[in-house]
Amino acid sequence: MPDLINYSVTRLSNASLSVPRWQVQGQIVDSQTQQTVIADITAANIVFPTVLGQLSTTEQDDWVNGVVQQLIFKRFGLG
Repeated sequence: MPDLINYSVTRLSNASLSVPRWQVQGQIVDSQTQQTVIADITAANIVFPTVLGQLSTTEQDDWVNGVVQQLIFKRFGLG
């Protein structure tokens, strides 16, 4: 995969936007057997992007950095 150089993501002031929301459901299972349920997130009421507000500032910045890198690579046909 290509490397990014001279790259940064800078947190700006909050914005107010109207964006879609997504409900996340499923189970996390043991990767070997696919049968042992480690966690059932269906009842966790995970709604994206609302769930971002439940993360620390550092966790939000790390998450955004990863998503932005994926978007850059997709935008330029590299991922």
